[in-house]
Amino acid sequence: MSWLHERTTELLSRVAEVKAHDAFPFFRPMQNVGSRVAVNGASYVNFTSNDYLGLSTDPRLAKAAIAATITYGTGLGSARPQATSVRHDELERRLAGWLGYGGAAVFTTGYQALVGTLGAFLGDDTTVIVDRLAHASIMDGVLLARGQHPDLELRFFKHDSMRALERCLETAEHDKLLVVVEGLYSVDGDFGTLDETVALAKKYGAAVMVDDAHGLGTLGPTGRGVAERFGVLGEVDLLVGTFSKSFGGVGGFVVADAPLVDFLKLSARAFLFSASLPVAQVDAALAALDVIEREPARRARLADNARFFREGLLELGFDLGESETHITPIMIRDERRTLEMGATLFHGGGIMMMPFVAPGVPAGTERLRCNVTAAHTRAQMGYALEVLAEVGKRLDVLPMRARTSAPSWKKAWWMARHAIDGALNAGPGHLAKQAEVLALPPLRAAASDVRRAVRRRAIGDGWSDAPPAPPEPPRREARAPVG
Repeated sequence: MSWLHERTTELLSRVAEVKAHDAFPFFRPMQNVGSRVAVNGASYVNFTSNDYLGLSTDPRLAKAAIAATITYGTGLGSARPQATSVRHDELERRLAGWLGYGGAAVFTTGYQALVGTLGAFLGDDTTVIVDRLAHASIMDGVLLARGQHPDLELRFFKHDSMRALERCLETAEHDKLLVVVEGLYSVDGDFGTLDETVALAKKYGAAVMVDDAHGLGTLGPTGRGVAERFGVLGEVDLLVGTFSKSFGGVGGFVVADAPLVDFLKLSARAFLFSASLPVAQVDAALAALDVIEREPARRARLADNARFFREGLLELGFDLGESETHITPIMIRDERRTLEMGATLFHGGGIMMMPFVAPGVPAGTERLRCNVTAAHTRAQMGYALEVLAEVGKRLDVLPMRARTSAPSWKKAWWMARHAIDGALNAGPGHLAKQAEVLALPPLRAAASDVRRAVRRRAIGDGWSDAPPAPPEPPRREARAPVG
């Protein structure tokens, strides 16, 4: 074996240990996408997706992608300088107009958009100042630029600390300054105070770059992201977005003043030397932008779902860290327990949530990241809260008294819906998996609750459009309770 194999030993030994306990959470082969997915013959409520508006399965996007494939084929065969379609131009025009900038550059992925932009603008005469919690793709872009420009100064500041940021700005080695932050932080689910960041950067003559991959399409009065929410949309110099979150596809983009975009298209190596985004994805992104602009109800549904699930988690007593959005970290603060909880939710509860442990997050901040989307139903979220309550108590994450305030018949209805929808999603094999879940509450009590539930009309609580049921007439004879 070569040194290449030796390099793998430490990591793969840890992976083998986790797999031996059925706790390895990655590369599960899904048979579909959405808020409910089939994996190995069973069905799971999926809280790992960034498809915040549920557009990846929207028929309009699929139709647009199919039509583009028929017209343009499956790929353009080269990089953007010699493989730009009229649809690429149209998408860039629409994005620039939507966000109020002079131009836009569409990249093949969001990662490339960040890495390419940083590499194009950073040099030996530059100081780049980065929020300490910024995404790995930002770090990679800065480090790649530093490899070409050894005199590039890299400074980090404490997350969203204006005092720390100002100290970096005051003591920077170079006059050319770039402040790089995220709009919505993808691991913690919190905002930075972007208005204060922009004001402070402008005070020192610094340019500002914002990665708003998780905010564009979901936040702001019209869905234009965190910069719109804080009233600084036109003041961000370089605004980076992606099509792999709210747009339901793949790809990335940068909007900026027209001269900056022209320079970027001729300088960013990730733009110049990577194959063009297939037109199928370009037209899917255009269809998604139509939906984002014309259907604000999707954002409202996302906000309502996030509020419902967040309130349920807090009612149970979970620690949600600094989150205030649809990205909801359930803080466990212990590596082994985090992995164990993620595995128990998956194998015993039919729930997919992604565990985050070191080095992905600092030791002591381990968590399950739970992404709520507009596609989640009230029944799916209600079911997940009940499973989280049971698993949390079993693993001593929650006190034994923790429970939701939902009535028992509604809990039973959520469980019944999970069984029915799971069978429709994954086939009869899901029902065998559901039998394991039914061992969590007493079976007789669940059966009694289901019986009571099906005898009532559903109430208008978000998972049904039916009006509240009228009161039942009094009975002449008392009936013995079931169970």
